[in-house]
Amino acid sequence: MLIEIKEGKKIISSREVELKELGLTDHGKFLDLLHDFYQNPKDNLFSRAINMCRLMTDYTDEELRGWSEAEYLQLFRAVIDEKNAEDKKKSNSV
Repeated sequence: MLIEIKEGKKIISSREVELKELGLTDHGKFLDLLHDFYQNPKDNLFSRAINMCRLMTDYTDEELRGWSEAEYLQLFRAVIDEKNAEDKKKSNSV
């Protein structure tokens, strides 16, 4: 997944991020993060975004410290969008 941070139309930074497959326990954590976000979108947004980055990637804390706030939030948003798209595909195929 490509994460791009833009100012207007200009790309400030881009980062290729590989999402990992989640086991059942981590999938539950993922759903909890999404549920918390939908219930209170502005509460603890950065903590949730960082936790999502930890959960969905194999990056270490040291590697994640090099990310900007915008990159955390962009990955968080991209993962939510991808999850919504997957759920829509599943519901359409049933």
